[in-house]
Amino acid sequence: MKNKGLIISATEFLEEHNISESEFKDRIEKLQIPLLCRCPRTVAVHVSGSAIILNDNEPRTAKSLSKQHKGTPFCADHDYHSKVDLDIKFLSISATDWEKIVNYGELSKCDFNLYAFHESGKGLAKVSARELLNTSLKPLPALIIDAAFFITSRNSPDKLEEIIIREADVIMRTEDSKRILETNTENNKDSKKSEQHYWESNKLFELNRTAEKFIPEINITSEDERKELIEMIKKHLKEKCNYKGKDLLEQAAFAILPNEHYRKIKSTKMPADKALSQYPEHASTALILINEAAKHFWNASQETTQKVQTKRTVMKTELESSDWGFTARLAGAAATIINLKT
Repeated sequence: MKNKGLIISATEFLEEHNISESEFKDRIEKLQIPLLCRCPRTVAVHVSGSAIILNDNEPRTAKSLSKQHKGTPFCADHDYHSKVDLDIKFLSISATDWEKIVNYGELSKCDFNLYAFHESGKGLAKVSARELLNTSLKPLPALIIDAAFFITSRNSPDKLEEIIIREADVIMRTEDSKRILETNTENNKDSKKSEQHYWESNKLFELNRTAEKFIPEINITSEDERKELIEMIKKHLKEKCNYKGKDLLEQAAFAILPNEHYRKIKSTKMPADKALSQYPEHASTALILINEAAKHFWNASQETTQKVQTKRTVMKTELESSDWGFTARLAGAAATIINLKT
């Protein structure tokens, strides 16, 4: 493999390992791997965003919090901006950006919403726009709403300058390429098609498979990464699994997050020992309880001669009880997911 240092060419990596572009896109989305483009030396990097400054000297009202943004040279919906002092070597692009580059040959960008990379003693260090905007506002306590990197000419700091990114320009960290190869190996070892269990509705089957797809390899280290993962899961459930409705998508995504990234559920229905060991290690408490609830309602339906499915409203009410410990929103979503008519 060429470029055996910190970075490698994405196209050369695909050719060498015979990985299709669509499969590559799926892998980088699942593993949350950033693709990179070089930051030209002729440009300056700025961070711009919107934030609420928590200043005790200024009264906070609903009206003041929703007031019109001040605007920056880069975005009318932002409030604050500053020049990035770090020596930025690379800017990160999304899987969607990669798809556009593949489909259209190139992409022009002057704003980057993900990460920037600069050299550190340990290699390439990653930093988000939110982090840098928050740092620039210190010592004032700030609640960052959103932020992004913007590119300008060094000679004209108020004039945006687009970078043209072609397929051959896209690179990735060597350490990330190894993660992709390791995942491919594991998938080849475990390529048997999953079987749908008796208690799984189509929606629950897809939710379990979605957790299997996104969670095992994930490593969430910041709130930005958590939000990014949630949006990826919601997009997958909507486009690939026919999930509909804002609340259903949101609660389903929350339910499969690792326990440390979702509210703790206190339930007497949580299985133990051998019963618990039947679930994969990546399964969250919420996901396990949804499956246990599905088994419970399926078994109840088999105890009657008519074998009538429990109504969604009845399921929701029972799941909100202290025995199950679901919130009203999670109970509603779970009742929709485990309904064996779906």
